[in-house]
Amino acid sequence: MTTQIAELADLTAYEAELAKPGVVVLDFYSTQCPPCKVIAPHYEKLAGKASNAKFRFFKINGLVEPGTTVQKEAEVVWWPTLVVYENGKETWRERVPNPPTLEAIKNLDGVLNRLSGLGQNE
Repeated sequence: MTTQIAELADLTAYEAELAKPGVVVLDFYSTQCPPCKVIAPHYEKLAGKASNAKFRFFKINGLVEPGTTVQKEAEVVWWPTLVVYENGKETWRERVPNPPTLEAIKNLDGVLNRLSGLGQNE
């Protein structure tokens, strides 16, 4: 199952999501990044399995938001980069290599399993 994932378009939206309780999962990507295109359907599938009141999934397009506000605040210098925040604090980050592998997606799945405590992503 894949799901539509909302875009965080600016620093205000990013900060508002991090201020809410729960887990925020971010995919920093670019529409012109081949590794980003490879992992996108897997990220969407994971979001479909794990989205609930505790987990909120978002994407941040680096071409729309090129290295200025959100990417600078999050210290993201590579696409794709996956980041997890728990109650506003970063707890996990992984850059997807080029050529891409699905290792980061597997690792993210493991993080979400741990955070859910329910094994819902297995």
